[in-house]
Amino acid sequence: MIEDVFSKSGLNRLAREMQKGEERAAAKLYECLVKKVYGFCLSRVRNRTSAEDLTQEIFLKLVSRIEIFDPKKGDFVVWFWQLARNTVIDYYRRAKDLPFTDLDGGEDAHAVPVQNTEIQIEKKLEREKIEQFLNSLSEEEQELFRLRFLGELSYKEMAKILEKNEGALRVAVGRLKKKISEHLKNESR
Repeated sequence: MIEDVFSKSGLNRLAREMQKGEERAAAKLYECLVKKVYGFCLSRVRNRTSAEDLTQEIFLKLVSRIEIFDPKKGDFVVWFWQLARNTVIDYYRRAKDLPFTDLDGGEDAHAVPVQNTEIQIEKKLEREKIEQFLNSLSEEEQELFRLRFLGELSYKEMAKILEKNEGALRVAVGRLKKKISEHLKNESR
């Protein structure tokens, strides 16, 4: 049976191989995680350039700290997402009071202009609605949203990162899902 690279055991194997200096394993870890990490960062900083910088910083930390990872103490996924989460927290500590920018990333010099202004305006309004809804959530709900839905972490992994009871997290995420569902129902009316 072929091991799924995206599985927990596949990621653990790649991390152990990376610790041994195997560059292909590092490249595969990057390939497996980069989109999720970027989405996680973008949801936190709401600025494309900053999210890209943070994503790069997280992977640089992964390379420089991989020897610290101890498979005997836990899963790579938990260790990695704790590293990612702490990097974002450090970002805010370093850059307090940075203004949030639109998800459009107005400074994005490589963006291709959209020809149809109506479509561009509709997309921007949709992003603003989503951002407004996410901002209406408590800090804890936002964190749960990022870890569960953007990071796609299991409840067990979230429990280790947040140092909370797995059952309590299931209940909290259930409430969050209900809140999101109700919001979407109200939006469609």
